Amino acid sequence: MSRDEWFRRNTWTERDREEFNTRLKRSRSSKAQYLRIQAFHLAEAHHHRAAIELLDRIFADFPERTEMACAHLQKAKCLVRLGQDDAAIEEFRAALQTERSFPNSRTSAWLGFGCFIVEKRRTELYDEVERVLKEFSAAWHLPLPVERYRYFGIRAYVAAEKGMMTEASDFAREAIAEAAKQQSGLRYHPKLGLVENVDSQFARGLAALAAESVRDS
Repeated sequence: MSRDEWFRRNTWTERDREEFNTRLKRSRSSKAQYLRIQAFHLAEAHHHRAAIELLDRIFADFPERTEMACAHLQKAKCLVRLGQDDAAIEEFRAALQTERSFPNSRTSAWLGFGCFIVEKRRTELYDEVERVLKEFSAAWHLPLPVERYRYFGIRAYVAAEKGMMTEASDFAREAIAEAAKQQSGLRYHPKLGLVENVDSQFARGLAALAAESVRDS
């Protein structure tokens, strides 16, 4: 195993755990970062509970400010995969609160939170989603199509819930236009940040909202 692979494992046997902990203990660099990176790779390999255990170690033992927001976001995503919706919401909120306290640490938690809420139709939280969008979009330039897609998509769902169907359809069409883009607009990274999943429940809902304006015309 190379020096760089010890915190990028996609298996988590007892031996993996022991070797990781031994290397972590000897490490003089950011232990929180190593824990978070390893948690990311475990989550990618669908070891969500193991990933959560590592992230909880950051919160308990190595609460570095630069890692906390991202760690909370990663935990939220793991909880989503495990079907623990209410716990996931609290982790999204923790990520957002961390960013408020430490603005130098920026994540996409605000978009992730909004997408999750509208996908789950948690309409009682739409006002909170709207406040979060307003708060965080002011400091986020949305350079990538996937970011603009999620932003306009969330706004479409929220507007529809309020009965603002013209606005909802307009936002939905903007989101769909971003999903159709084949170039990011970035000179050196033309394929970065494109929308990959255009057959999700989120996407199908946007198509229905966009069609509202056609039926009303």
